[in-house]
Amino acid sequence: MKRKILTLLLLISLGFVSMAQTETKLKIDNLKTEKEVENFVKSFDRKRYERFTISKIQDIKNRYGEKNNFCKKIADSLNITKSFYKADFDQNGLTDILVIGKYYDFNIFVAMDFGKDSLKLYTLTRRSFQNCVVPEISKIGDKTVINYYDDSEPNEIIKKVLVYKFGDFIEYNNNPKEYNIEKIEYQTTMCYGTCPKFSITIDKNKNGTFDAQNYNRKERKRKEIKGEFTTTIKEEDYNNVIELLNYIDFPNLKDNYAVGWTDDQSCTLKITYDNGKIKEIKDYGLIGTFGLNRLYNLMFDLRFSQEWKRNKAGNKKYSAFGK
Repeated sequence: MKRKILTLLLLISLGFVSMAQTETKLKIDNLKTEKEVENFVKSFDRKRYERFTISKIQDIKNRYGEKNNFCKKIADSLNITKSFYKADFDQNGLTDILVIGKYYDFNIFVAMDFGKDSLKLYTLTRRSFQNCVVPEISKIGDKTVINYYDDSEPNEIIKKVLVYKFGDFIEYNNNPKEYNIEKIEYQTTMCYGTCPKFSITIDKNKNGTFDAQNYNRKERKRKEIKGEFTTTIKEEDYNNVIELLNYIDFPNLKDNYAVGWTDDQSCTLKITYDNGKIKEIKDYGLIGTFGLNRLYNLMFDLRFSQEWKRNKAGNKKYSAFGK
C-alpha cells in the first residue's frame, strides 16, 4: 500500500515537472501578447532576466529616464514599431522570435527553435551602455538576415548585416574566401575578476596545445585546471574553426579592437597562413566583431571538448569535468 502511494506521488510530481517544462518551452507560434513574450524570455533564466521588460524602441528610456529621440527617428524611418518580430533565421521551417526591450539599456534577444523542444536564447546586444539598437529583419536571397543598427561608434549609427551561421549570429559575407591556414594561436589575459587565462595553439595537422594558467574550469564548482596539455583536435571542431575564420575574412579585419570601458579581458589572435603570412588581432573586451566573438567562444569551448593529455603526466587525460 505504501509503495502504491509513493508511486502515485512520484507520478504526480513528474506530471507537475512536465507541466512546468511545457510552460517554460511554449511554442513560439503560440506567443501573441507582449506579456507572453516577456515571460517567455524570462523563462530561459528567471534570475538572470528578471529585470528585463519588453518594449518598443520608441518607448525605451535610458538609465536617466530619457527617451532617445535619435534612435526613435531611425526606428520610425525603418517602420520598426513593434516590440517583437517572428521569422525563421536558420531556415529549418520553425518559427524563431526577435524581442526588443530593456534590461539595463537597450537589449535585443533572439530565441531560436531547433525542434524537439530545443530552444536557445541569443543576445544580440553584447556591449554595455548601448543607447540605441535598431534591428530590421530582411532577406538576402532565401536567407533571413538582421540589419543591425547600433551606436558602437561615437556619434554614429553603424549598420551590420547579421546571419545565423556557425551556431550564432555573425556578419554576413556573400563571397567568402578560402585561405591556407597553417597555424592558429590564441591567448587571453586576466581581468578584474575571474576571467580564464589560457592559450591554445592549433597547427594545420590538427595538433593542439593548451596552456591552462588561471580560472580554467567548466563550472564554478568544478576543480580548476592548470598545466600544459596536448591533443589532436577533433575533425569537426577543427573544421568549424577553419571555416569560420575563412567566412569572416580574417586578414581584412582590423588589427585592434577595444570596448569603451575598463577592467575587462583582452585576447590576442595570431593566424599564420598562405606560406607564412601573419595576421594578428588584439581585442580588448573580446567583442570586436560578431564573427570574432563567435570564434573566441569556439576557442574557449575547446578547453573542455577535447581529450587533452597532460604533458608531464604520461597518458593521464582530463575530461570536461577536470578529472
